[in-house]
Amino acid sequence: MARSAESRKYDLVVLGATGYTGKLTAQSVAKNFPGDLKWAIAGRSKTKLQELAAELRGIRPDGSHPEIEIVDLEQTDQVDAVVQQTKVCISIVTYWRVGEIVVEACVKHKTDYVDAAGEPSHLKGWIEKYHEKAESEGTALIHASSMYSGPQDLLSWAAARELKRAFGADTKEVILTNTKLDPNPSGGTFEGMMVGTSKKQESKGPVAPPNPWIVSPIPGTAVHPQATGLLIREDPDLGLLSEYSMARLQNQAIVYRTWGLLQVANEGLGPNFQYNEYDSVGSKVEGFFKMLEFRIITTLLSNILTLRLLKLFMPAPGSGPDVRKTATHPIEMQALAIADGNDAQRATASFSFPSGSYHTTALFLSQAAASLLYSKSLEGGIKGGCLTPAILGEDFVQRIRAAGAVIEISSKQK
Repeated sequence: MARSAESRKYDLVVLGATGYTGKLTAQSVAKNFPGDLKWAIAGRSKTKLQELAAELRGIRPDGSHPEIEIVDLEQTDQVDAVVQQTKVCISIVTYWRVGEIVVEACVKHKTDYVDAAGEPSHLKGWIEKYHEKAESEGTALIHASSMYSGPQDLLSWAAARELKRAFGADTKEVILTNTKLDPNPSGGTFEGMMVGTSKKQESKGPVAPPNPWIVSPIPGTAVHPQATGLLIREDPDLGLLSEYSMARLQNQAIVYRTWGLLQVANEGLGPNFQYNEYDSVGSKVEGFFKMLEFRIITTLLSNILTLRLLKLFMPAPGSGPDVRKTATHPIEMQALAIADGNDAQRATASFSFPSGSYHTTALFLSQAAASLLYSKSLEGGIKGGCLTPAILGEDFVQRIRAAGAVIEISSKQK
């Protein structure tokens, strides 16, 4: 029997805390959470956890200091023992290897959960196995709360909501544009890319085209983006846009899950809703070279032999880019929602954060956990299930702002 939330030892456990992203997330918790937080950092290595705990005490000496939990993530009983002691679990683990052990434990013990897992075909399996049970028992599993696809999902929802508030209009399309990104991968991210590529090459038969609604509870309406022969699109508000955005398909799938969940909950963004993602470019020539760069990179990343060669130059699992350098690489993006039936009615939501991708992931993981712990005010009257960052709604927006990001939302009629 699952323990009641009131009887649990911890408010929050960061599982996988000694990895590259885990450390950043634990630092974000230490910096931003209330001083009376009861929490723990959990992982396999006692020595690494002790070193991290000492570091966290230095971030905020008068704040709440974490306890240490030694956990072998491949041992179900050990994962169960920690998960059942906490109200909220942040899981920053190797999702393709041990991620499901953590998800299953959280559903079993009715522990709310946050992760950075966003690969659509991977999430589809979890949704099929755990969504209905988690939904019926009010356990919230927030997936993809990372640089990819947390800001994109939250901005798309915020822009569409503002369009509804300002004009009473459904959204025909959200155009999201990345203006500043920090794409340097960690060792764990690169390892996951290698596993995904290896599985694709081992599979037999033709590769099916990507299904944008693969994790949505209902299918949507397909509308083709308005691009030229070079796949450059021009918008009067956003300027020139290159279709070759690296995580476009993953982010699209996550945004469509948000859309589908809200449509089912009768709080929909509009029946014809569409999401398209681009990178901002200064000219069509820049867009052309962006296309070449994208095709070269995707070709390299689709070959396992090339990836094995690149691995020699990549960080080892558990490590990543220099934290001090990436802390000065800002992230900026903007979502534009266009009304269904009236292109003149528009709403925008923008996001900026002064630090890089993994700092942004730490921000989204920690503040999603805070939203579940202190509010759990989910959109559309949703109580639980396999959910997305945007389902945390306005409370999440405010917490992201309070932790140092800038989110601006506005509307206009041309």
